[in-house]
Amino acid sequence: MLKEKKAAIIAVIFILIVLLLSAASLFSMNYYTKNEAKIARIYQDGTLLYTIDLDAVTESQELTIHGENGAYNVILVEPGYISMKEASCPDHLCVHMGKISTAVLPITCLPNKVVISIWGNSPDSLDSIAY
Repeated sequence: MLKEKKAAIIAVIFILIVLLLSAASLFSMNYYTKNEAKIARIYQDGTLLYTIDLDAVTESQELTIHGENGAYNVILVEPGYISMKEASCPDHLCVHMGKISTAVLPITCLPNKVVISIWGNSPDSLDSIAY
């Protein structure tokens, strides 16, 4: 009975430590990216095609990127956000990734070799490469 109680207490302490570390991690990610400029960079096959300051965008606009064998991606640029609106790839995973506004996770369309990543304005800001 005493061993079971000790094991339960240790499990609860472990869970609390994990929750505190998770909360601290989320807070620090939000703190360091909150005041950064949101610079979206759009690459196709490793070549930089567009650099867009998402904080300067005032109206929504669409960009179409054409690839090999009729492949295409339609990118939706909105104030503060960027997303893949449409793609010719078979699985549409890039479209289902939704809007992004931070450097935590880039939008990637592997079949069409298109990557959209967010960068900050300082050299030590988080980006999809460092992540």
